Amino acid sequence: MASLQSLRKSVVRFWPVALIMALVLIVACGSSATAVPDSNTSGSVPTAMPVDSTTPTGMMDAPTGKVILASSDWGNELFSDHDVRGEGGVYQRLVHDFFIQGKAGKELIPSLADSWSFTPDGLTWTFEIREGVNFHDGSILTAEDVAYSLEEQYGARSEEKAVDPSVRALARSTMPFVVSAPGAVSVTTVDPLMFLTFNLSEMAASPGGTIFSKAYREKVGRDGYNDDPNPGTTGPFTLAQHDKGSLMRFERFDKYWDIANRDHRFATLDIRMIPELSTRVAALRSGEVDLVESNLEVRDQIENAGGRVVFAPEAVYLYMISEYGFEDTTPYPFTKGVRSALNYAIDKELIANTLYGPEVAETKGWAHVSPSALGYAPDLDSWPYDPAKGQELLVAADCADGACFPDPFTLFTWEASELPFVPEAAQMVCDMWKTNLGINCEVEVGDSVSIKDKMHGAQVPGYFVIRPNEDRFDGGSIAYGHYGEAESYVARDPVLRDLTVKNLGTIGTMAERQAAYHEIYAAAREENYEWSIFTANTPWGVSKNIKTWEPWPLLPYASALWTIELAK
Repeated sequence: MASLQSLRKSVVRFWPVALIMALVLIVACGSSATAVPDSNTSGSVPTAMPVDSTTPTGMMDAPTGKVILASSDWGNELFSDHDVRGEGGVYQRLVHDFFIQGKAGKELIPSLADSWSFTPDGLTWTFEIREGVNFHDGSILTAEDVAYSLEEQYGARSEEKAVDPSVRALARSTMPFVVSAPGAVSVTTVDPLMFLTFNLSEMAASPGGTIFSKAYREKVGRDGYNDDPNPGTTGPFTLAQHDKGSLMRFERFDKYWDIANRDHRFATLDIRMIPELSTRVAALRSGEVDLVESNLEVRDQIENAGGRVVFAPEAVYLYMISEYGFEDTTPYPFTKGVRSALNYAIDKELIANTLYGPEVAETKGWAHVSPSALGYAPDLDSWPYDPAKGQELLVAADCADGACFPDPFTLFTWEASELPFVPEAAQMVCDMWKTNLGINCEVEVGDSVSIKDKMHGAQVPGYFVIRPNEDRFDGGSIAYGHYGEAESYVARDPVLRDLTVKNLGTIGTMAERQAAYHEIYAAAREENYEWSIFTANTPWGVSKNIKTWEPWPLLPYASALWTIELAK
């Protein structure tokens, strides 16, 4: 059988003509995704309502206001999908358009992809490209631009070198994105992957599916584009100034193609890097900034200055995961029983209530599957706190009192912009492992980039990291990267792999996909390669200068900025 790498290099010449329209990812509103509407599978299903891209009539005067957002972490501050880290989600969404847009975190709607469909076997997808979209330099978007952009993200180079392991997994599972007809781009996947459209949308956790000008990219190169993506983008803003580690200034692009639906009612957006919470809050109170990453400890300070706290529901979860923990590579017996003992020994309710409180943290869901996610059901909620059971499992593994663990056993973490007190949560976990299991645990607090490099580079197999990660409606790509791919970086269990691949390819009603995803998650939950401590509603401090703002659920970044209305 030909290797995937060889298949990627082959030119896809013939595309099936019989296509069925893709499923709309819509879930009923509310805290649970168990009630998912059916969709008709006997014929074509519309992808979404068409988007009105005409400029509103009578809009003579462009807005002149300014919004200032204070953030604590921008990752590596790069703009190419191949290179940018998850922390870049907020600034990527300003200069770029995503191939597919989102709606309220749970629905896919057309964007630069005007419509999409897939073949009956779920392997080949075809996307019709919207006509008449301008890049910032005035040139017109073409199917060639789209195919080039998506190959940059998911092409052969990304198979081994993309910074995000989920991107690498998907890159290994897609053949080339090609122009398959005038105004159309197609791709074939190795397995049926019904989450593909979600991963090409703005609702995906890591930037992927941003589109840029092929001519501009070839002119400036990857490094030049990472420095300055202007004017090769189609997004609602241009990058006017970038002082590394300090300031990004964005200016409104008045000729944005989708201004009728996403009219940002301010002319300039500054994002300032302010790592310290106290400094961010002081800036908010003095009127120097308008939006800040916050927490409830400073709520009174914000409200006493005339501001308020706004919550983004189910934005992040506090995550425990070990990567490349295969039994022949780890410094201790990396068995299901030992992993389960580590989970049983953590009092998740105590951590959630001590550091965050019920307004922020809720110990529901498993890993990336929060209550609003596709595949969630209450049986996925956190394992009970049972240190006696944990001790019993260690004894059965000939590891009583943590004797089989390295001394010290390091738990990695970092100060996170999306969620405060993560190092404190890590210390509580370490203390519980010491008290309940006898493991000499130590917390190592570093920076997100270096710790991710260690984990993704298999330098610390079997060690855990505790970190916030982005909630999302469709977590299929995580399940595929962790369990379904032949070179999965979390687990290589053939039974779990077969179940994951089969179920992620489910072509049917949304209720059937709900059941298929749940079966994967329930099986993975039992193995304890990963779990969550809680899911969190992210609090944002909002100054009195902002009258209204409605952030989306299931996104950790400052989202839906076009809903901001200034008070003056």
